[in-house]
Amino acid sequence: MEIFAVRVISLIAIGLIYMLFDLFNKRNIPSWFVYSALAYGILLTVLYLNVSSILISAAIGAVVFAAGYLVYRNGSLGAGDVFEFATLSLILPFQALPFFTRTGQLGLPFIISVFMATGITALVIVPIYYLPKSHIRHIRIGKEIPKGDAGRAILVSLVYLIFAIFLITDVGISIAGIAVLILLMLGSAMIMLFQKPIAESMIEYVTVYKFEEGDMIATNLMEPNSVGKIKKHIKNFGRLVTPELIKEMKRKKIKNRFPVYKKAIPLAAPIFIGIVTALLFGNVILFLIVH
Repeated sequence: MEIFAVRVISLIAIGLIYMLFDLFNKRNIPSWFVYSALAYGILLTVLYLNVSSILISAAIGAVVFAAGYLVYRNGSLGAGDVFEFATLSLILPFQALPFFTRTGQLGLPFIISVFMATGITALVIVPIYYLPKSHIRHIRIGKEIPKGDAGRAILVSLVYLIFAIFLITDVGISIAGIAVLILLMLGSAMIMLFQKPIAESMIEYVTVYKFEEGDMIATNLMEPNSVGKIKKHIKNFGRLVTPELIKEMKRKKIKNRFPVYKKAIPLAAPIFIGIVTALLFGNVILFLIVH
């Protein structure tokens, strides 16, 4: 079997296993699998047997991991997701010619295509999954929904419309591209408009004794004054739950309940869809514009 076929099968298999663990193992990815997958990605990089290719692949993987780690430390991405992105970038550093189109990929890294497809998928899935849980029929703008959120929803919709007009008149875009833009516009606007109800559907209020390393605290749902007071008392307090934070809060006997994203979307599912989409169609933007 050719090495490229091995790489493609590996991408799908690893992405699928990550997704299954994320969906059916309470969003916990076993450490043995995370490190084994990363080691396997490093092995496939070494199998290029070319110093230049190895260095380029390693550099892309390092940049992806470093950027992901910064986002993780900010409390906006899970550690497992960071390792998965890094592993994927090592297995296939550059976007290959897609299976369903002959569109050139401009030598772009494969992981960029995965990022784009994952983001699009998440934007569509989040409102579809969480809005039914939010009881939006009983939500009113100006009360449960801040007027500022409504204004941002309108603004982002206008930006999408202007961008669509530009693509149609000056660049050219396919019917599929217009459909995707409409989906993105609706998804983005709904998330902006109902960001508070959606966020509340993702959280549970728990004490420090139910914190788990890697949990994300929804500080945006807490009163700013409350966050400020806690930060003065707990030096390690932030969006990301770390062992240091848990230890300090237990030592100081903090009994408050905090909103924690215990029901957040398993990102490995959109990532898997992103992997498949990138393999079939390449960079989504290039596919939509060229076709």
